[in-house]
Amino acid sequence: MSNELAPEGPELQPDGMGFDEEAGSEDASHLLPPIRELPQDREFLEGAFYSIQTADGAPANPPQQLGEILGQGLFQSLTDVHLFGRNAASEPWLEVGPMTPEPVQILVAQELLPVSGEPLAQDDLEMFEMVAGRVAKTLKREKQAPKEDAGAAAGRSNNLAALKGTLGETFGMSLAGSFQLADVTDCCLSLGMKRHGNAFAWYGGKSTGDPIFHVTVDGAELTQGAQGATGKINLAYTVAAVAQPRKVLERIFAACYYFQKRLGGDVQMDDGSAPTDAVARGEHARLEGAIKKVEDAGMRPGHIITKRLT
Repeated sequence: MSNELAPEGPELQPDGMGFDEEAGSEDASHLLPPIRELPQDREFLEGAFYSIQTADGAPANPPQQLGEILGQGLFQSLTDVHLFGRNAASEPWLEVGPMTPEPVQILVAQELLPVSGEPLAQDDLEMFEMVAGRVAKTLKREKQAPKEDAGAAAGRSNNLAALKGTLGETFGMSLAGSFQLADVTDCCLSLGMKRHGNAFAWYGGKSTGDPIFHVTVDGAELTQGAQGATGKINLAYTVAAVAQPRKVLERIFAACYYFQKRLGGDVQMDDGSAPTDAVARGEHARLEGAIKKVEDAGMRPGHIITKRLT
């Protein structure tokens, strides 16, 4: 079985910012190609927002970019408000940005759980209605009446806040044996990983942003210049925090077998069981259970609100 995964779509090139340059003894980063964003990763998640739709518009032909119409300043001010668009009711709502051509339909949506983790009050959501009105006016559209009472949305915000800390389940694989810390470090760097505290993390080929999975070792820390040995290498991620958990497992599988090829040892699941062939395809019953738990809560893995519940 080849341990190399085919790239998916255009690869994201590091911009050279955000990390100190540190390289391994070889370049094996092609074994962990970036995970291509899917349209559903940007799809509107009803359970995470209080939303108001504008009346349908009649975009120019060709349509202007939203940033030209709304202004960059307005976009930058929408820190906890998101815009979604579509051209027909039969299409899904997808998040739009300043470079997006003006769509026929616009949905203005307020995050129901802010960064603070504190629930929103009804007054907060009524203030958001003014923001939605400003967006609609700038787009020269009428603001439609919300389909949900602000008080009911505040109740949903409370329910979300009560879920905080319940979606932090981790999943991953490990390598058991005897390994020199310097060799583990070299493997991590060779795979294109970056230091993250006293561990390593894979950032999906990007040079900024949130880590996708972490590499740690038992009984030691992977600090710069670390010496000594460990009996176990752990590769793990928080299922709810990544957009495509099955694809992340595929990358961890490939990384584990790269470690094994260079360092020896036995590849295991994080509970010590042997991986099946399905793991190479990102399939495992425990992973499916963790994903279902997120979805049963009305959330989606990797969504900005879901991450706040981990």
